[in-house]
Amino acid sequence: MIKIRHGKISTVLVHIIIIMFAFFIQTSIFPLIPFFNASPNLLLIITFSYGLLYGESIGLITGFFCGLLCDMYFSGVFGSFMLIYSLIGFGNGMLNTSFFEDSITTPMLLSLANGFIYNFYIYFVHFLVRQKFNLPYYFVNVMIPNVLFTLIVTVIVYKFIYRFHFIWKR
Repeated sequence: MIKIRHGKISTVLVHIIIIMFAFFIQTSIFPLIPFFNASPNLLLIITFSYGLLYGESIGLITGFFCGLLCDMYFSGVFGSFMLIYSLIGFGNGMLNTSFFEDSITTPMLLSLANGFIYNFYIYFVHFLVRQKFNLPYYFVNVMIPNVLFTLIVTVIVYKFIYRFHFIWKR
């Protein structure tokens, strides 16, 4: 059963606001900032952070809604983003009890791993299916810059989410 911290619906509302704000920044502001044609994936950071801090069920639900927003915004196979975000949220939620929350090392390693998993999945579902076989080009020009930029932004976003988690945990 899903537990809402402190039994307050305000926690859920704050999580929804954070997700919507991250989606807005990811789709409206970051594309305007040129950095090797890459932008950080804030929804990925939020999904694996929530999974890591709150567990499998919250990670799965967060991933589902982040993926739903992406599916509604981007074209392609509907449900593909919901699937990958949900799996990432759930998978990182399984690590909930086996790491130190205040350490930045684990989120950084998970950001790298999740970034590569996400980008390989997107390549397979959105490009390889349409017979676009140029994986080396995609790897060097899209995947590496996106993963590195997401890794840099993870430091800031995870600390923010961790502080929020620590405040609501008390």
